[in-house]
Amino acid sequence: MICTSGADDSFAIDFSGVEVESTTMQLLEQEREELEAVLGRRVSFRRAVANEPGWVVRHPEVAGAAPELRRVAKDRFVSIVGSEADLIATISALHTLVHRDTDVVVVDPVESVDEAVALIREEIANTYPSFSIRGIDWEKICDSYLRDVPSISDFSGFAASWVAELGDAHTSIKTVDSGGYNPPYRGVLASAGVHLSHVPMRSAAYDAGVREGWVVSVADVAWWERTVGATPQQLSQVQARRALSFTDGVREFIATDPVGGARAQWREVALPPSIESTVQVSRDAGGGCVVQLRSFDARVDLHAVFDDLIDDARSTDRLTLDLRGNTGGSLLLATSLRDRFLRDETLIGSIAFSDGRGRLVPRRKRRAVPSERSCWPGSLEVLIDSMTYSASEDFILGLQGLEHVSVRGTVTGGGSGRPRRVSVLPGIDLTISTAVTYDREGHPVEFHGIRPDSA
Repeated sequence: MICTSGADDSFAIDFSGVEVESTTMQLLEQEREELEAVLGRRVSFRRAVANEPGWVVRHPEVAGAAPELRRVAKDRFVSIVGSEADLIATISALHTLVHRDTDVVVVDPVESVDEAVALIREEIANTYPSFSIRGIDWEKICDSYLRDVPSISDFSGFAASWVAELGDAHTSIKTVDSGGYNPPYRGVLASAGVHLSHVPMRSAAYDAGVREGWVVSVADVAWWERTVGATPQQLSQVQARRALSFTDGVREFIATDPVGGARAQWREVALPPSIESTVQVSRDAGGGCVVQLRSFDARVDLHAVFDDLIDDARSTDRLTLDLRGNTGGSLLLATSLRDRFLRDETLIGSIAFSDGRGRLVPRRKRRAVPSERSCWPGSLEVLIDSMTYSASEDFILGLQGLEHVSVRGTVTGGGSGRPRRVSVLPGIDLTISTAVTYDREGHPVEFHGIRPDSA
């Protein structure tokens, strides 16, 4: 949404020149501190007045041209874009524009391995916010890795291993084979494959006879150990998750029982998200409501689920929200659901963004207010573990410490995120974390995670 109020001495962000989803604009407004960190001044989302400091959108002269970010004056920027995706790419390019001190950035892959190496090295050095938190010397890592750079055909694996040294699941190399569908199993990666710790009932593996403790065969364990980075508390689990993911819609799996020697094979089909696969609601022995939430998936109407729960609060004033294994999803959805558990304006914590020039700006406090939708009137217990990560941690921030909220389990994964995406080579992108979040006491969530009130 664009504010159209009167005079304003802030830097105007006016993206009305391209069609943008309302949720995208809401997220940009919520995370405006990132733009302020890089631009070095206060911003507001409103109509821009001619020649005032601001950022506007124009369409390319040639349809399908690569998106561009241009600085046309000291405090005036133009995104040359034809779509929302192009616009997001140019917002990410702002970091590149300021640390190169250039007037134009064309968002397009580079053409050679040497250029790709220089790009990755430069972008991480100028963007990554938590070298000191992790005790990492990026230049030392680069000097070690760049002694023997492979050809372009082997570059994606090399680059993934290099970036994985940061130990940050948000900061990684993405290819056309990255991500995709994550089946609903949990485990740890070890030399024999993925040792399963959770096999849901009514899943394809469960129907095939697979149970917790079984080992799923993985073609190249060493590949995943080398190319996937994450915090120590979640590393082997993130590696297992990546090793089980697939992009082609269907994948065949084989698992064995290391105790009895039984063997099972099943076909896993990628299913679209649904209420049933994302959230399960039940009752505990005392009649309290238990909600197991697998992800903050914006494609599922989770607010409708919570509407029903809150309407049913007459039957119980106790709710247990199980976020164990919830690796995040939509930040906007997670924080809007969090606000349904607030009772007053609340200090959430603080956040510091990188400025695109290799520095972290001073922390900014963040506050939140109760949702305009109906709010939960009773007590809330949140269950967490090391795979509670990213947007799930933002959900917890601000709730932990309130007298009606308790947090139980083990330390979370530690990922502040807010990653930006950089095109490297055709089919190869780099994502880089840009922020460090802190709780009310000033403890960083990044790397260290959120500690429970009790086990």
